[in-house]
Amino acid sequence: MNKPASAVPARFKHAGAGHEIEIKLAAPDVAAAARRLVDLGAARGPRVHEVNAVFDTPDSRMRSRGQLLRLRVERRVSRRSRHTGLNAREKAAVGTPRARLARVAEMLFPPRGGGRALVTLKAPVAHAPEGRRRQGPQERRRAAAYKIRREIEFAIPDAGALRAVLAYLGYHPVFFYEKFRTTYRLPGRKDVVVALDETPIGTYLELEGRPREIDRARKLLGYEAREAILASYGALYAAQQRARHLPFRHMLFE
Repeated sequence: MNKPASAVPARFKHAGAGHEIEIKLAAPDVAAAARRLVDLGAARGPRVHEVNAVFDTPDSRMRSRGQLLRLRVERRVSRRSRHTGLNAREKAAVGTPRARLARVAEMLFPPRGGGRALVTLKAPVAHAPEGRRRQGPQERRRAAAYKIRREIEFAIPDAGALRAVLAYLGYHPVFFYEKFRTTYRLPGRKDVVVALDETPIGTYLELEGRPREIDRARKLLGYEAREAILASYGALYAAQQRARHLPFRHMLFE
């Protein structure tokens, strides 16, 4: 099992409380999006393949509360690789969707045990971060322009052990998804990280950081405020499946 690749830091804090502040932007042409970032002088980080498992109870306790408990494993892939998703050789190796799901689960939970991984808990922000005055109407409207979540994140040395603990507590994997992510830093913009995400449902730019810097980066990339997407990848996948009259399963490359 490869160790998780060290990504460009993408976590920002307000008054000691960890909050994830981000937007997504649709980028149908992955090559054009990458060229735009290079033209802007962005420093490119590693390209990684992410596999994720979302945990919940049989009665969807986490989802009903707007919470997410996720386990993620990353492996670095070639910087020279420019394909979107799996190439022909990889597709031939994974075979059927069921085989692909088994492979993703094996990457997350190695059969021989162990497996370093990243655990993330996300939850709604019920009120303004501690130490800040109550937001007025204008500030609330501005906050609505971004996806803002409370976030706790930490690395663990044994994903299989965590799965066993969560199972004992009644939590099991309910949704698997994967993507390829390349991170970028724009020159002079230390408070925002841009991620180019190649997913089974399309390519997106994800901007995470401080609101003002997110706005500046969005404009540099040529997008209007109305083009910001606040939905999660799970929600985007669910919407796509409904539009195609297909069941909600797992967001995996085929």
